[in-house]
Amino acid sequence: MKKILYLITSSEYGGAQKYVFDLASNLPQAEYQAIVAAGNGDGELFSRLADFPTVKTVKILNLKRLPGPLTAWRCLKEIIKLLIQEKPDVLHLNSSMAGCLGSWAAKVYKKNTKASLKVAYTVHGWMFLEPGFLKSQIYLLAEKITAKWKDAFIVLSERDLKIGVRKKIAPKNKFVKIYNGLNDKAPCFLTKETARKILPAEFQKDNLPVIGTIANFYHTKGLQYLIEAARLLKEKNKNINFIIFGDGPEKKKLEKQIAESNLEKNIFLAGRIPSAAQYLAAFDIFVLPSVKEGLPYAILEAMAAGLPIVATNVGGIPELIENNVSGILVELKNPTAMAKAIENLVRDEDKQKNLAKNARRSIERFSLKSMLFQTLALYKD
Repeated sequence: MKKILYLITSSEYGGAQKYVFDLASNLPQAEYQAIVAAGNGDGELFSRLADFPTVKTVKILNLKRLPGPLTAWRCLKEIIKLLIQEKPDVLHLNSSMAGCLGSWAAKVYKKNTKASLKVAYTVHGWMFLEPGFLKSQIYLLAEKITAKWKDAFIVLSERDLKIGVRKKIAPKNKFVKIYNGLNDKAPCFLTKETARKILPAEFQKDNLPVIGTIANFYHTKGLQYLIEAARLLKEKNKNINFIIFGDGPEKKKLEKQIAESNLEKNIFLAGRIPSAAQYLAAFDIFVLPSVKEGLPYAILEAMAAGLPIVATNVGGIPELIENNVSGILVELKNPTAMAKAIENLVRDEDKQKNLAKNARRSIERFSLKSMLFQTLALYKD
């Protein structure tokens, strides 16, 4: 039986955590034992995995998104200790900090124990594409330095594959593209009537169009541009309501922006809701305003739910959505373009139906079964 150790920076549930959850909970139990290690305390990833007793979970106390030097050193020692205890056959790294510290720990572990260990690293969107020149250069340098300690890079889109090769992070033969996939047994979407009960009472009685998204409150999710788009629409006397599922470090900034834009009655921050995708039927249109993405599960779930979609043209999104066929793509950081796309779509119900129908058809290409099959082939290679 092969032992697979999944390492991810945070246990707070998002796309990368869903990816780890789907792999770990669906490994063939006769062939593989899964261990999931993550930082950030008692996040939703751990509570979800509690329903799968065959998956072992480990909390890495010092694993954080941006650790100081001392915390990073302590984290490195934690990971090395875990490798010595578990002796995995494959270390599967997820997210940039886990990728850097995990591959460094693997190098030390293999050197000291002479153990055989395959190191795979899934790129959930390159961190060096985030705003900020100095920060992006540091991330790029870290990727290049640690690349030699990784045996395989899993990228979620053709765009990320080309960027990795162009930036000379690793030779092309180290990269493999494996799309994220949805489990055909999930999510279980609520009916529109039931899903809309989660909306504030004033949203329910007005019968106005509801624009929604699901995102952790990080700068890279571009929620500030969605709020600005909402302000522009209100300025034009367009009566539209917005709901955002999620939470995170940008919450206070977003609340301040909403208040300053006088949008408290138009935008509802619903908080972090477990299994939020089941409420997608509450939306008339799904919007994802990200400035950086891998291959977002939120888009896959909105496609499966049969929603018309407006999204930014970043990461693997254009590989999910064909512009004006299965969704509408807009330029990133452009609230004017986003507002115009939303306004036009609200006005055109026939287009909403056509986009949703085409999106639902194309979702068949992105299955968990295919994702798992390709990932297991990589483990065995």
